[in-house]
Amino acid sequence: MSATHLAAHPDRSPNSNPEVMRAAFRELHGRRLHGFALLLTLGDRPAAARLASDALEAGATRVDELRHPERAAAWLRHRVVGRARIGRAADADARVLLNLGVDEALVVAFGSLGRLERAALIASAVERLDRRDVASIVGREGSSLDRMLRRARGRLMRAYAETAVEPPDGPIAAHVQGLARRAMG
Repeated sequence: MSATHLAAHPDRSPNSNPEVMRAAFRELHGRRLHGFALLLTLGDRPAAARLASDALEAGATRVDELRHPERAAAWLRHRVVGRARIGRAADADARVLLNLGVDEALVVAFGSLGRLERAALIASAVERLDRRDVASIVGREGSSLDRMLRRARGRLMRAYAETAVEPPDGPIAAHVQGLARRAMG
């Protein structure tokens, strides 16, 4: 549709069709949000699917209210974190996380973190979200967020070092190993 046609017929704009906007919202955020939820829940596939689906549905129904669409990813993750009931690493389905490049030792290491620490580390180190987004996700700012991230990195590295047999392969593992080198260097 041309811009002239849309201007002449504003009722045909994609923004005027709420279902199209909701579908686009889910398509835009769905995969990455589900990956975030999988890491947060340590591979609990049903819980991750439920958390991501609930957040996407809530976000899609409120898409018209978003004042800052660029912050939608943080809003969705904050909702997932707030509703997540985190189990133990032993309850995780390591196969799910293995497909994401996470080995069993890293699953155990992520399991050593609390829900907010895990969310902050995943959002900042794995997803590389903006600092403002990480702050929104975990409800911490400034030096409090810095301390949380430092503590989470340290706990993750210590737990990983205690359980790892061989260096794992995969993009997430390589990224975490890079973080460890920088933190210890």
